Amino acid sequence: MSRILALLLGLLVAFPAFGQSPASGDTVVQTDNVRAELLADVAAVKPGEPFWVGLRQIIRPKWHTYWKNPGESGLPIEIRWTLPDGVKADPIVWPTPRLFDVSGIINYGFQDEAMLLVRIVPPANLEGSSLAIVADANWLVCEDVCIPEEAR
Repeated sequence: MSRILALLLGLLVAFPAFGQSPASGDTVVQTDNVRAELLADVAAVKPGEPFWVGLRQIIRPKWHTYWKNPGESGLPIEIRWTLPDGVKADPIVWPTPRLFDVSGIINYGFQDEAMLLVRIVPPANLEGSSLAIVADANWLVCEDVCIPEEAR
């Protein structure tokens, strides 16, 4: 699922279990302030059976990214998917944010770590047990200053 700057997280050929490395493809991107990783809860895709993909962010200490409603400033994390025909990606299931009060400006977001979940639905007529999926993601990461980050 679309963000300010694109971050191509990876072309996945077979989805690994959450927390494991994929069989092929690189699903980890390290920017100056965020380590982003694309994970899935299945090792193989089954026709017509939904599965979950998570964008996990490990955020530099004292820095934060933003929730779907960022508050008085900031921009939400966005993910744009490039999916094979017939594959559907649901909206992001957002974790509970924390409140940031920066000199009286109230914002909502994530510090340290966040996992944004998206349900992927393959078509019932899917052949094989793998999908080629591309996630373009971008976010604004802030401490005293805010930086849009980009990686591929």
